Amino acid sequence: LGVTKFNFMQMMSTETERLKWKGQGLPGDDLSAENAIVILNSLQYPLIIDPSTQATDWLLRYLADQEKPIESTTQQDPKFLQKLELSVRFGKTLVIKEVDYIEPVMLPLLRKDLSLQGARKVVQIGEKVIDFNENFKLYMVTRNPQIEIQPDARPLIAEVNFSVTRSGLEGQLLGITIQREKPALEQQKSQLLQEEEEKKMELSDLEKK
Repeated sequence: LGVTKFNFMQMMSTETERLKWKGQGLPGDDLSAENAIVILNSLQYPLIIDPSTQATDWLLRYLADQEKPIESTTQQDPKFLQKLELSVRFGKTLVIKEVDYIEPVMLPLLRKDLSLQGARKVVQIGEKVIDFNENFKLYMVTRNPQIEIQPDARPLIAEVNFSVTRSGLEGQLLGITIQREKPALEQQKSQLLQEEEEKKMELSDLEKK
């Protein structure tokens, strides 16, 4: 049929982006890169299952590089509801750690049940109606690989699982081995991949002229 092999990573990200993620601490295996793409592009708010916390550390570094206001909390925090409301109102990025369940108060937000009051978009959070800022972003993180999300919340989130697979572990161990035993080779590889991506961009620009 003449259909070329589809490559999700190449379609949704560039080599330069993936190298940058790796430099920010994301494990170098394909599963981690694919998960990162989902986290950054999903229309639903992601729930990140991250037993090793490597992906969480990467996400926080990635967000810090965006130079946008970040708020971190847990659902057990006495000020959780206040932090959630302020993040939604002022367009902050909210990272909720140690998620073991989805608070019912969050369901309207996860459903994006927005309504209009004049020119303002608002959402119900608990007993309050809060202005919804389009810059608001939400990331939920858990270390629990056996987390069970209630049925009414499961369709509303993008579940992203960083639990280690055999192939993913092999990729991570290979990358660590190269970094330790032949750091110059790893650096050369990264440089060559970056140069390749730059050449691809130059070629794309030339084809558009």
